[in-house]
Amino acid sequence: MKVGIPGGLLYFRYGRLWNSFLNALGAEVVESGETTRSILTSGVSKAENESCLPVKVFYGHVLALKDKVDALFVPRLVSVKKNTHTCPKMLGLPDMAKSAVGEKVDIIAPTIDFHFGLWTNYRAVYSTGRRFTRNPAKIISSGIEAWKEHGSYLEKLTMGVDHKQALEGGSEQRLCEGRELRVGVIGHHYNVYDTFTTMSLLERLGAMGVDVMTADMVPETLRELELKKLPQEIYWSYEQEIAGAILACGRYKLVDGIIFMISFPCGPDSIIRVLCEQEIRSMDTVPMMTLVMDEHTGEGGFLTRIEAFVDMLRRKKDRAEADNRVVVAV
Repeated sequence: MKVGIPGGLLYFRYGRLWNSFLNALGAEVVESGETTRSILTSGVSKAENESCLPVKVFYGHVLALKDKVDALFVPRLVSVKKNTHTCPKMLGLPDMAKSAVGEKVDIIAPTIDFHFGLWTNYRAVYSTGRRFTRNPAKIISSGIEAWKEHGSYLEKLTMGVDHKQALEGGSEQRLCEGRELRVGVIGHHYNVYDTFTTMSLLERLGAMGVDVMTADMVPETLRELELKKLPQEIYWSYEQEIAGAILACGRYKLVDGIIFMISFPCGPDSIIRVLCEQEIRSMDTVPMMTLVMDEHTGEGGFLTRIEAFVDMLRRKKDRAEADNRVVVAV
């Protein structure tokens, strides 16, 4: 069986896990690859106008696989952490994929929901494995091996390795190399690591002589500590990670500035944006800029804002260092 994995949305977090699991079960895995202009265009033509940019990109990746595979692997993630939910669009991804490909392609969509405990999720994984083999031992061993691969991938992201290099191996060049300026680029994995929709933002910042810190690189203990200080718990699990990372970067001055990457018109991110901007403003520690992306975002204006923000951070840092030298001299 040829099984396709669309290279959008949750692929940037779980792609290594899914690929390893299906390969170990004996499936022939076909990935849609990186986002391109044609993928985005086809996705925009198929998706609803009100859909956010990542959903439109996801549609494009699904359509790119439509005539190449027997089935698509699109899990339904309801909850990945107790007492929280994922974004509503994650719940409906299998249905979106089905509407895009029709009856021609089967949709493999195990439901992952931690509200019902681990056993329910184990059963969902096992039932997926039964589509490829009747050997229980092979299903279990495939799952264990895939989970190890997933852990290795997340560890590399935590160490500052770019998403693509973490997937493929190789030189594993770090996003943080000890440059004089460090900027936190915080957002969902698909808003930070998709080189097409972000116009290679991480690479461009590196070329400007800027170190990059993503949400993965912010210590989890600091993220959780900041979330506990909020007056109310955030409802969405992935938004918890983002808010915790932004607030930790601001309070502990882990970076010189923060770029919050969101896609239009994402409801949960819009709420988190207001919350984080208020908290960062009250801290008065590091500047924060929000970049909102959609399919109409122009490269010229996008890069101009990035360059202006980096220039401002450099001037601010140079001025602070000059003031410190004056104080020491006195």
